[in-house]
Formats: sequence, C-alpha cells, structure tokens
Amino acid sequence: MISIITSLYNSNKHLPTYIKHIEECSISLTEAKIDHEFIIIFNSPNDEEKSLLKEIEANKNIKSNIIVCERESLYATWNRGIKAARFPNITFWNVDDNRFPNAIIGGLQKINEGFDLVYFPFVYKRYVRVLGFKILAKIKITKTIPFDRALFSKGMYIGPFFMTTKSAFDTAGMFDESFKISGDFDWAVRAAKAGLSFQKSDIIGGVFTNDGTTLSGQKSDLQQSENKRITDIL
Repeated sequence: MISIITSLYNSNKHLPTYIKHIEECSISLTEAKIDHEFIIIFNSPNDEEKSLLKEIEANKNIKSNIIVCERESLYATWNRGIKAARFPNITFWNVDDNRFPNAIIGGLQKINEGFDLVYFPFVYKRYVRVLGFKILAKIKITKTIPFDRALFSKGMYIGPFFMTTKSAFDTAGMFDESFKISGDFDWAVRAAKAGLSFQKSDIIGGVFTNDGTTLSGQKSDLQQSENKRITDIL
C-alpha cells in the first residue's frame, strides 16, 4: 500500500505527459494488486490546470486524491500530502519526472521486509535550450551506493525517488518548510541520524529530468546556501 505525492504549481506544460505516466503506473500497480493513491496537490491552479485537474478526476484508471490549496512551498505541500495519506508508505513524484512501477513494487517488498527507507538508481537526463528547442545534452544512470550511516548522515545519497514509511516522519520529523530547494537533503540527513534503516534497490526507479527550470535544476545561489546551511551543522 502506498501514497504517491505530487506538488504542482504552474505545471501546464508537463501535466499531459505526467497524466499519461501516472495512468500507466496506476494500471500496473492495480494489476499487481497494490493498493495505492496519487495525492496530487494543485497550488493556486490556473485555468488550464483546473481543466486538467478535471481530466484526472474523470480518469477511472487513476486512483487520485486531488487537493487544491493556496500557493505554498514545496515542502509545505509535501507535508500536507503526508498528513492526507491514507496508506502507510510514502513516495514523491515530481511532475516532470517518470516513475517505474516495477521499482515501486520492489521497494514495497523491501519495506515489508522491515526497512524504513528504500532508494534507487535512476536515469538522469539533462536538456539545454538551443534556439528555443529543448535538446538532450546528457543521459546517464546514477547508481546507488550501499548504506553507511556515517556517510548518509553527511550527504544526499538517496536520490529523488526514495520510498519511506509514514511512521518514519514520526521518528525523523516532517520536512523543514523553511527550505525552498534542499528540504529533502535536510530530511535525508535527519533520517539517517535518527537511526532509520535504509536499503538500496538495484531496480531503476525512473527518469529524472533537468531542463534548468526546476528548483533543483537551476543550480541557484539559494540552493548552494541551503546546502551549506545543512552541512555547517553536521
């Protein structure tokens, strides 16, 4: 059983592909008899997003829980999703990425074995814009490393597609909403320090897309500042 959380804001250009991907994933999870829900949180949706929201609600193949709220930070939205989750396991799906259902199924198996958090290798795609066109500039598989508590208490090694339990947030705390970009890094460090059990998977978790427009893809001064804020207290 798993709740899959997505935070949306000004996501028009990504939503049609996202809807296609989550429909395919939802069908696969249903066929595997995995109880699941997509908690999709629209931050101050515009008219086009409202139209696509109705499309999601009308799609019987997608087990969705739609939440509409005023604009808030990514990590406030993730915390909202965790609190709304019906199921005991949690993962996150960014609108411009793609998740592979076989990895979710494999991750749930490891959680059922007693692990608190599972992390995955993933495909990384970086795009650049040339004369207004998006061109694939780099593609690679980012591999996982075995869990080492001392190492994971100092760095972000769990990647963007980690799965965890809802109870893990009782132990490590919720996401720190004062972060704009590096809140998952901060939480991962706290989770390792809190003694949660981590386990790597060898199944590719999905495709992470960086086109320079996402929060983590912009390589901004704010991200560097937030990362330093985390590492300075280690």
